[in-house]
This record gives sequence, C-alpha cells and structure tokens, in this order.
Amino acid sequence: MRSQVKAHGFTLMELLVVLLIIGILSTVAIRTIDATRDRSLFDQTLKEMRELSYAMVGNPEITANGHRVDFGFYGDMMRLPNDLRELVENTSNSPNWRGPYLRREFLQDSVGYRYDAWGNPYTYNPATGTIATIGNGKYPMTIRVVDSIVHLTNNSIIGTVTDADNNPPGDKAATVGIYLYLPNGTTFFTRPDAGGYYEFTPATTNGGIPIGNHKLVARRPGGDSIVKWVTVVPRSRTVVDFRFSRLFRNYLQMVGTPKISGDSSGFTIWIVNPGENPDTVRTISFIEAPDSAYMRWLYIRNHEQRQWEYSPGVGRGDSLVIMPGPFVISPNGEEVVEFSFYNFSKTPSGGDTSNIYNQLFRLRFNDGSEFSVRPR
Repeated sequence: MRSQVKAHGFTLMELLVVLLIIGILSTVAIRTIDATRDRSLFDQTLKEMRELSYAMVGNPEITANGHRVDFGFYGDMMRLPNDLRELVENTSNSPNWRGPYLRREFLQDSVGYRYDAWGNPYTYNPATGTIATIGNGKYPMTIRVVDSIVHLTNNSIIGTVTDADNNPPGDKAATVGIYLYLPNGTTFFTRPDAGGYYEFTPATTNGGIPIGNHKLVARRPGGDSIVKWVTVVPRSRTVVDFRFSRLFRNYLQMVGTPKISGDSSGFTIWIVNPGENPDTVRTISFIEAPDSAYMRWLYIRNHEQRQWEYSPGVGRGDSLVIMPGPFVISPNGEEVVEFSFYNFSKTPSGGDTSNIYNQLFRLRFNDGSEFSVRPR
C-alpha cells in the first residue's frame, strides 16, 4: 500500500513577504539607476557649460611656446557674446568674428548647444558672465566664464624703451611712440618718459587692456620700429621692453673718478661729449640719493674756467631737478666740463653738512645720460 506525500503551498503571509522584498529591491534598483543617470547627465551638462565658457573667453590650457593662444570669442570681438547664438553665428555681421567658437563635436545639431543634458535651456547673462541651468530640478548649476567681468579688461602693459647701449631716451622721448593695436581695430598710443618708462593702464586707456593677443609697436624717426606680440591674460600686468638698434643720441660720458670735497659734503665729476653734435644740458636730476643728503650748491666749469653758481634751494636729493641756464658741451670730446655738487646737508632746512663719503648717487641729464657716483 502506497504512502501519500502531502504537497504544501505558500501561505499568504509568505507570498506577501516575498512581494515586499521584491518591491524593496526594485525601489533600490530604480533609485540607483536614477542616481547613476542623474550623475551622468550632470557630468555631461558640466562639460557642455565649460565648453561654452571656453568658446567665450578661451581655454587657458591651450598654449604655444609657453604662451596662451586661445581667447575665444572675446579675443576677437573684445566683448562677451550677447547670447549663445553668437558663438556659432555672426549675428552682428562683424568683420572681426572668426567663429564658430564651439568645437565641431559639440555642434551635432543646430540648437543642441543651447540646452543641457536634461533638455532644459541654458540661461546666459552677459552682464555677469554666468551660464546657468535648473539641471534635474533639485540642484541648479551655475558657472562663471571669468572670476570677475573686470578681469577681462582691467589689465596693464608696462615696459621700458632703450637704445643699443641700453640708454633711456632722455629729451628724445618725445620722438618715440608706442602703439597698441587691438583685434577690433582700437588703437592706443603713448610715449615713454625721459627714463624710458611707458605704460598702458586702466587709468590711461579708459578701462584697461582686454585679454587676448595684441600687437605692440615702438617707432622712432627714420623708419626705425620694433614689432612685438603681447599676450594679456586676466588680472595681469605684462612687461614688454623695447631696445632699438640705434642710439637715441650721442650720450655724454663721465671721465675720471668722482672726487669728494675736502669736508666730505660734496663731490665733483667730469663730463665729455664724445659725439658729433653739441649736447645742451638743461636739467640734472638726482634719481637716487641718500635720504640724509640735501644739496645746496651746483658749480659748472669748462676748460676756459668760466663759472656758473647756481643755488637750487635745499631739497631732497632724489627728487631735486637742477635747472641751470642751458649749457652747451662741444662735440668730439673737445671740452671737458666739471660739475660740482656742494653743501649736502643732513636736513631739508639746511644746518649741519652731511658726510657723503662712499654714498651712492645717480644723476640723470636731460638727454638721458645717467651716471652712478660714489664719492671717495
């Protein structure tokens, strides 16, 4: 006789537990999938926003010979685009527009670059330089194309201009012109000072120099010119020096050894003109002097023992400009001229004399000649 095996099914409670477990696992899986998808869309959107930013102001990591070469839309137009369309279309019909500025793989369709990975339109504000999107609705995204809008223009170019012997232009500074040409056709102009220093700053250019690669030219009479290209990046003060292949003029030379006076409160130097043309001395400036040295008397002699006495008044040596009557030094070294600087005092009001033994002085004549003097 066979024994019968009883088959037991699932109870209702067991089925409910199984369904509950399946539901929990499904919910976790869906949330994981959604989170992974959101992360992917977030990364894609962030990449797109960066590409839009690079299209506007360039990618700083693109360089050549150590210099940044990519400045995007701003580098050509000297402004931010009015809207995103200007990155791919020349809506202003400007001859300076050299787009499209977005990479080809980013332009798979004609309007896709205007929307994030979720299909939401980007919000671009040219006044603040920001690109934003609502993203997935929970976490909005915003990036700046530059830390501050003023950094795009609030930049400077400075430098010095010298001749073949590294001398500044002196009284020939008015014959030297420095021209800065921007891609949009704007031109700035300045001249160096007597010491050769020039600058293009926010104060001298009505707002500063915009970022980009700009043409900088130094010119002087006779067709002598130097052309350089300068890279201006945000928040920069770029130094560009010029050195001409010809001399500005026949510069004066100091001969012999500076001689200190008997009481050590003055010194004498001897100057010759080795050039072919007369040199007229109009001013002599102390461009460096000890703080405790304030000069009172200047004597000028030539080989015929003619003498001028000039009292410039007690004043701080490094800012004092001495202005005797114009004095001409003959050419070809025919004349040796003695300049004596006497009665240096310890205070601006005079009083006790100052011992200037082995102190450093630097003199600049109006023609640009400079001499370092250490009396002994």
